[in-house]
Amino acid sequence: MKTKRTIHQVFAIAKTDFLGIARNRTAIFFTLLFPLFFLIIIGFTFGTQGAGETSRIRVGVVNLDREETIVNGTVFQNSTIGDAFLQALRNANFTVYEYVEYGDKETNGTAAYDISRRKIKIAVIIPANFTESLSFQYVDSSGRPIPTKAYLILYTDPSDPTGSLIAQQSILGFISGFISHYQEVVISQIPETFQKYVKVLANPITVSTNEADVSGRRLRWIDYMVPGTLGLVLLWSGLNHASVAIANERTRGTFQRIVIAPVSPATVLAGKFLSCLTIVYLSSAIMLVSGLLFFQVNLYWNLPVIVLSIFLGALSAIGIGLIISSLAKNVEAANA
Repeated sequence: MKTKRTIHQVFAIAKTDFLGIARNRTAIFFTLLFPLFFLIIIGFTFGTQGAGETSRIRVGVVNLDREETIVNGTVFQNSTIGDAFLQALRNANFTVYEYVEYGDKETNGTAAYDISRRKIKIAVIIPANFTESLSFQYVDSSGRPIPTKAYLILYTDPSDPTGSLIAQQSILGFISGFISHYQEVVISQIPETFQKYVKVLANPITVSTNEADVSGRRLRWIDYMVPGTLGLVLLWSGLNHASVAIANERTRGTFQRIVIAPVSPATVLAGKFLSCLTIVYLSSAIMLVSGLLFFQVNLYWNLPVIVLSIFLGALSAIGIGLIISSLAKNVEAANA
């Protein structure tokens, strides 16, 4: 009989707490809807990264290959390979901006000006003799071609090391592919009997990368984001509501009534814990369903494990919150 009365008291305290939150629109927003909005904003901002990710990289190109250059004492102007490089960048889905000069950060309309204002992530300088070097236009006195190595200059934004590193690695990967295509074109022009040997010398090692069969599913970025955000919700919701559970009773003047009522302190704490746990489960359910509907997340849908994990996470957060609430004199102190 005593156990039944205690259970009834626990549920009564939990119901009173929960109804108090339900009547407060601001509390409902920060309890249930704010984690949802947070997930949607993060998901749509970062969760769509995939095959078209290079289109996000803004590249500035200064194609000096179109300018005149002196080769073997003669003025040349040939931008065939430089233009092909520029077009290949566009075909690779980079967002390309063209400039006539690199300039400096104070001169509007230059690559340096735009990279300093983060309009572009990286600048590529194609030299004036790019085509002439790669087409073996330089010859010695006897008319034999002089091997001349072409070069490219990259400028990155030091104020954004992460973004610059991503852009740099993407451009270097593109350049590597462009070089491979150039080698194939050049090798095709030599006698066929030597082509196989030259191909091996040009690319002696082939590296193959494969994904190990670990989970049986290909996980995306958002698949990691939803469980991570769920962990934040467990900590935030549990700690936030539990920390003001008892302090709020002191502020409203109802704490003394609870003390003199025929209810044990353990029953009061159990009721407060149950109301906070209900809120945490509601927030978690909304986040999981939203992640499934909006982003089709791939989760390990073992419901007993999910329920137990949420309970253990909420238990630690709510427990700390109740300790804070018991020590705080008012709501302001608990929130601090």
